Amino acid sequence: MKLNENKELWTQRVEEFKSSNLNQTTWCEKNNIKVSSLRYWLRKLDNNSFTKPVNSSDAFEFACVSIAEDQASPAVTLEIKDVRLAITNDYDEVLLLKLIKTLKKL
Repeated sequence: MKLNENKELWTQRVEEFKSSNLNQTTWCEKNNIKVSSLRYWLRKLDNNSFTKPVNSSDAFEFACVSIAEDQASPAVTLEIKDVRLAITNDYDEVLLLKLIKTLKKL
């Protein structure tokens, strides 16, 4: 069987499967087809849909979206000697501990 004939056959089978409203196992048992073959062709034909030309009715437009930066105000202000640390709620605990140990040595 030629590649195009095989693709046409499986395109028809996939359409029949989709319109049957049966699950893969049941449909394959009724049609004497391996489930793995059906799954292969479902994936293959779905992937090919990305290479098909887009109809004008299927076209989409990109939109510009502005995302405001989150200006997190400090939850805690920590002062050690002459150093002030403003700590937000999403702080890195390990980094904060290292900073405190370093500042204690000053």
